Amino acid sequence: MVTKYMFNRIRELHAGGMSARAIARELSLNRKTVDRFIKSNTPPSYKERCSPTREDPCGPFMDRIKALLVVSPDSKAFDLFVLLKDEGYLGSMRTLERRVAVIKSERPKERFFEQNYEPGEQAQFDFKEKVTLPFIDGEKIVHLHYGTLPYSDFFSIKGFPNKTFEAFMEGVHAFFDAAGGMSENIRFDNLSPCVKKVLKGNKRIYTDRFKKALDYYDLGDLPCAPAKGNEKGDVEREIRTQTRRIRKRIELTGRVFADFDDLNVWLTEYSMLFRTPAIQSKHAEEKVRLKPLPPREDSILCQVLFTKASPFGTVAINKSSYSVPDSLIGVECKLVLDAFRLRVYQAGQGSKLIADHPRVESEDHYIELAHVLPSLVRKPHAMVRWAHKEILFPSDSFHKYFAYLGHLYPEAQEREYLKTINLIQYVTLSDIEIAIDIVRKASSKHPFDDAKTLLLSTKESLQPIEQTPLKPTLSTYDFFIPNNLEDSA
Repeated sequence: MVTKYMFNRIRELHAGGMSARAIARELSLNRKTVDRFIKSNTPPSYKERCSPTREDPCGPFMDRIKALLVVSPDSKAFDLFVLLKDEGYLGSMRTLERRVAVIKSERPKERFFEQNYEPGEQAQFDFKEKVTLPFIDGEKIVHLHYGTLPYSDFFSIKGFPNKTFEAFMEGVHAFFDAAGGMSENIRFDNLSPCVKKVLKGNKRIYTDRFKKALDYYDLGDLPCAPAKGNEKGDVEREIRTQTRRIRKRIELTGRVFADFDDLNVWLTEYSMLFRTPAIQSKHAEEKVRLKPLPPREDSILCQVLFTKASPFGTVAINKSSYSVPDSLIGVECKLVLDAFRLRVYQAGQGSKLIADHPRVESEDHYIELAHVLPSLVRKPHAMVRWAHKEILFPSDSFHKYFAYLGHLYPEAQEREYLKTINLIQYVTLSDIEIAIDIVRKASSKHPFDDAKTLLLSTKESLQPIEQTPLKPTLSTYDFFIPNNLEDSA
């Protein structure tokens, strides 16, 4: 259809000397259409349709579409299209999109009511789950824990690898620490590690650990009703706004994080950027009303368990196994599991730390090479069917070295390999990888001895050498200094 505006534009461009072909290209019109209106002095006119030219494919389905949107108001046209196609709908998805848009536009608009809070009355907490962020060793899924004081709009964010009870309570404690004190109440979702069962109204059956935490911090509980995120609208607003900003800022700056400690330092600095003078002023007023924050307590913030180390040299917690040194086999250990790490102590031996491992997902395992190698070196053939053998081959270089040893020592391949890996007591795994690549490519006949010599001599050469200050005799160079400016020229 050519509108009156387009008709006048065609005439204007032609009067300016432009050819019909050029006008058609400029206005994305058919060449014959342009020719017709160049020759005609009469603007286009069209008869108004008195009835549709074809039956509306959505007509028989309108009641069904409206009923589905009542059941699930946030349904997209694509969701309905897939469902209605099985029920006989023959129209296009674009037609359905237009009908859905009209139905949604006819709904009454939702009214929002501004809320008033007293200083220190409540804090709101929630997670933004599964945010993908860049780390040095690849992208990782991060769960962002948000906390806010609705009265002053003070907020803080902390990132965790998992959405656990330990992560939730660590986020709560870290938020109150940053805020300078605790509110009277906390408002939160029905997180499964905290809530056993949702009852009518605001009644909940809490887990023993969460009840203990509420008592320890002397906090009132304000749980949200299921699917009623608006009841903690302040923290929901921060999640919507700040998560988008965080992603965009990381993308624009090219920021890559070394680990979760690095991420959380960055998140703390990021949060401070949005503490405007108005927020700081209201927060200073609110801090006066906040309660003192109790000290960190492992029995509240962490999962604490006493268990004996197994004959496999591991301790188990949350269906995951972690290695311990041989000396702890059969000995009772104290396990302290927080949001990020597992700390292992020998029970009854005070606060002496025996092992410190990164926390892994449930049913995953973490075995430290330094813990198992001494025993494996004594029992080299055990590695053939060892359940965690993959940790002995952290890269392709180690597989190639193992195969090379098989040619040299068919009967002692495992023993020679384990002896080499056991050099981790003195150097890093990266150093060992470089050394085994060198001896393999040099076709060494004594690879372990040569790798050991190479690694330990390199290690010694890297020790700092004491240097004495240089005291040059400068008079030696007086000859090169010009007597005057003419000489220098």
